[in-house]
Amino acid sequence: MKKRNVISIMLYLLGVALFVIANSSVVSGSPIHLTYFQRVVLCGAAVCSIGTAPFIYQFKTRAGMVMKLIVAAALIWCILAFGGFMNNSMA
Repeated sequence: MKKRNVISIMLYLLGVALFVIANSSVVSGSPIHLTYFQRVVLCGAAVCSIGTAPFIYQFKTRAGMVMKLIVAAALIWCILAFGGFMNNSMA
């Protein structure tokens, strides 16, 4: 594989890993304790990482680029849908 393609895949994986770490701090009994601000920073970094991944490697075909954009949009939508930026603290 080309170096740029590996970097692109690693950015996708980094974004997913950051989101999982941020959301695992919300679960009771988790060893990870993050404040709301720290969770927002991690989810923001995840969105930025996933958002830049499709533009690292330039495809020769239009279908390849469209597929990478669809994957990135779906992952960002999942971060928003699963409450990555919502405050989960108890009142």
